[in-house]
Amino acid sequence: MIQADLLKSFLDPATPQRVRLAAARGLAPLAPREMIELLVKLAQDSDSEIAAAAATTLSGWPEEQVLAEVQSPDCHPYILEQLCLHTTSESVWEAIILNANTPSNAIEKLAQIVPGRLLELILYNKARILESPDILVNMKQNVSITREAQRLMQEIEAEFFGGKSTVYSVERRAEQKADAPVIEEVIEKEEEGEPVPDLSSLEGLPVDPEAREKAIHEQLAKMTVPQRLRQALFGTREVRTILIRDRNREVARNVLRSPKLTDHEVESFAAMRSVSDEILREIGNSRELCKGYAVVQNLVRNPKTPPATSQRLMNRLQSKDLTGLARDRGVPEAVRRNAERLLRQRRSLKSTG
Repeated sequence: MIQADLLKSFLDPATPQRVRLAAARGLAPLAPREMIELLVKLAQDSDSEIAAAAATTLSGWPEEQVLAEVQSPDCHPYILEQLCLHTTSESVWEAIILNANTPSNAIEKLAQIVPGRLLELILYNKARILESPDILVNMKQNVSITREAQRLMQEIEAEFFGGKSTVYSVERRAEQKADAPVIEEVIEKEEEGEPVPDLSSLEGLPVDPEAREKAIHEQLAKMTVPQRLRQALFGTREVRTILIRDRNREVARNVLRSPKLTDHEVESFAAMRSVSDEILREIGNSRELCKGYAVVQNLVRNPKTPPATSQRLMNRLQSKDLTGLARDRGVPEAVRRNAERLLRQRRSLKSTG
């Protein structure tokens, strides 16, 4: 009998209770991944004896096997949701938080119980918080909340729920399907009768690099938002380097949509610590922008990159770069630990292969 059929038979109420109880106690002849899935489902079984046995077995299951499951990009949301309730391991909680498949209601539950450093990790994923503001509500009830988590929470509330929610809604944050509609929208928004400074070339600007950058800054500061949106699309490389750090996130995003944008620029943006985490996340989520190895490496090493993005991209790094990352004190602790964990997994696979 193949593994999938065997798993189904243990879940079938028609299967003898003693057989299903043995499975709930961890005695089923299944691979670790299927065994974890079985225990998660049996922990919700209508037979209270089976459910209790499965929950007990699951809570004592080897942590390295549970970690391998929750770190997998293929892990089912239901499994992630249930596992967060059957563990007290901070490493497992961390991996669940970092997994993009984890449903928001699971994060809502974790927000009430995880230690302070993991609250900060939850707060890095602003898109998830926008989808489920109850995460913040539950987090305020956590007695382990740190000052840094409180600060991050206040920033999120002020930025996204303090009158700006329509500007930074999840729908607006979605990547544009094509450049043309964006360009048309920018042109339509320009204020009639107000001249737009020409920054499509460096002609007439100072030769000295510092003086030229200052002059560009001054001209951009005089522009309206629609005008800066246009410059983000059609300006020079130096203009884009300035506008990628613009306080208005839509202006910064338009830089990434510019038809003039080069791979080298994307590499430099990925390494910038002055760029917002939203822009770094957008670069990391774009298959086109993130196609180069240098971009991936710069994003993972950048402490401003959201940990969830770093975790997903880390799998693309070579082992020698992972080794350097594991020793880099300039990146978040969670990123270093994930690099160490990935290195151990690769060594384990190599030794068994």
